[in-house]
Amino acid sequence: MEHKAEKTPFYPFLPFLLVITFASFINILARIIFPPMTPFICEEMNLCHADTGNLFFVLSLGFAITLFGSQFLSSKISHKMTVIFSLLSTGFALVLTSYAETFQFFRFSLFVVGLCSGFFIPSAVAMLREGVAREHLGKAYGIFATAQSVAFILSPMLIRSVIGIFTWKEILNGFGFISSLISVILFFLFRLGNQKGEPITLPFIRSVFSWPSFWILLVLLCLANGLNVGIYNMAPDYFQRHNLLDKDAVYQLTIIARVLSLLTAIVAGVIADRFGLKKSMVLTFIFCGALTSLMGTMTPSSSLVLFTLQSPVAACLMPLIHFAIATIVPPEKNSTIVSVIAPFGFLMGAGVVPQLLGFFGDFNLYAQGFVLFGLTSIVCGTLFNMNRVYKHVELSQVKSLE
Repeated sequence: MEHKAEKTPFYPFLPFLLVITFASFINILARIIFPPMTPFICEEMNLCHADTGNLFFVLSLGFAITLFGSQFLSSKISHKMTVIFSLLSTGFALVLTSYAETFQFFRFSLFVVGLCSGFFIPSAVAMLREGVAREHLGKAYGIFATAQSVAFILSPMLIRSVIGIFTWKEILNGFGFISSLISVILFFLFRLGNQKGEPITLPFIRSVFSWPSFWILLVLLCLANGLNVGIYNMAPDYFQRHNLLDKDAVYQLTIIARVLSLLTAIVAGVIADRFGLKKSMVLTFIFCGALTSLMGTMTPSSSLVLFTLQSPVAACLMPLIHFAIATIVPPEKNSTIVSVIAPFGFLMGAGVVPQLLGFFGDFNLYAQGFVLFGLTSIVCGTLFNMNRVYKHVELSQVKSLE
């Protein structure tokens, strides 16, 4: 009689998972540290809404370029060394940004920060897939996603506590040094990731471009990043520029909006393991899109409350999307598919969405921009639920397990 295999316990994977999550936190904080400083940067450089959105677009553009090119680096060294290099070079790039005196040089420096930090994610995801058992991947991606929520919380707290003592340029200089130092420490903590990545090849790109599941997940990744990072980047600018909040209230708002995200990201991974990826993802997209749309239609006080609800729900989307991307290819191709699909998602969601919202703001249509983007998310989430092409993802899950 065939015996059912015993389930692998989760706790042995926790030490590695915590280390890689901490490394992800440092990498994300290097990019997330800019939105809370936006009011001070805009005031010093006299920037308009579109200029503010353009800063995040340039940062995301550099990030997207090296997301795609990270496989070429990891195929020459290793996933572990790629992660270390990303953290180290990002630290130096932040120091470069601290010396910006003009808007053009500041934009160029942000582009370099994006370039350096973009090497991180594909190799980190590959190390995560290697170091955690298949039946615990949903929870692992959930815990991994908390790095972003912690960065969202600590970033405004950090800026608020030190901006009265140091200038924003001195803060960037100091954090750049800290990031470089931590990269050296993590070099001795990592035990996995010594394998090299597989370079991206034209046959692989042609193959994945023919999969309906690739294009479905590409659209959903763009929306998820827009709902999560794009709205977070521009909401403080929206509330402050329309005299709904002062600078101190902006900091309090962003902290409250992300505290619950610590739990919701993990809960999303647990639910995906238990009830299925498709159902969890569709419901989350529809709910988050509805909250985003309502932000643009409610009174100022109500929209603030909705923002504090929208952020935890948006945080649920990232582990679900990463989990879904991991299921459409075998494990050894995981970092490769991330390098192909992630640049488009980050560029659109974290770059184009803030830029478009900034243009809406310049035409006094900020609220309408939130409504339009939220409705787009609802429609795409609904179509994803109804589209039978999603069966390709389920088929790919079976192939990956085999």
